[in-house]
Amino acid sequence: MELSFGFILKKWLGSMLMPLNIALLLMLLSVYLCFRKRPIRAAFTLLPAMAVLLLTSNPWWVNQQLLDYERQVPIPQLEIEQFDFVVVLGAGHISDPLLSPTEQLSRASLARILKGIELMQLNPQSRLIVSGYGGSDPRSNAELMHQVATQSQIPPASIITLPKPKDTAEEAALIANYIGDRPTALVTSAAHMPRALAHFQRYSSEVTAVPTDFYGKELQGELLLHELLPDSRFMQRFDALWHEKLGIWWQKILSYIR
Repeated sequence: MELSFGFILKKWLGSMLMPLNIALLLMLLSVYLCFRKRPIRAAFTLLPAMAVLLLTSNPWWVNQQLLDYERQVPIPQLEIEQFDFVVVLGAGHISDPLLSPTEQLSRASLARILKGIELMQLNPQSRLIVSGYGGSDPRSNAELMHQVATQSQIPPASIITLPKPKDTAEEAALIANYIGDRPTALVTSAAHMPRALAHFQRYSSEVTAVPTDFYGKELQGELLLHELLPDSRFMQRFDALWHEKLGIWWQKILSYIR
């Protein structure tokens, strides 16, 4: 699939602005300043790099940030909802032929399609829409989710597969042609939901957010001391949150330019 220069630039800038890359750039600058025999400037450059690493890997702080962000969209009572469409947005995958379709999907993709299957079982009259391109992978994310859904006894005739949309804005614009103003469940990761919902609500007022893949969890006990130590898993979770905030800022920039 041919990608536009603007799309590639957006992805490249997004990657460079991730906390780990920012910290690494600051650390490299600090090393350079040390070689230039400017220890004070080097120290002032190193301190924010260390602060970024320590903060974004702190389990308690990251969990609180995610909890506040993800829970801004209410979790619906699915048993009382009736939908004409169930929309599952794409995420990552690697189509390793030695693995099953569920194992090829990323954590986010698997959580999303499983929630979509759950909704389809509650609303068997609905149609399932799966979307998402493949990036550098020869298979699209939509194709893999379609396969997982059919393996879970969702009739192929009830599934609409959209393998071309490359981002949330393209997904919303294309899917709007199918759903119109009919009751629709929008399924995506909880951290992604505020941005995704904003895109879809431009086209329809009948979209109900059904978030899944929650990173932030309401703790039911006190953290043990060793659980407060820096943890790379929480740095990855914060990356997901930071990615969504960058996406929202990008939307605002584009709307201002246009």
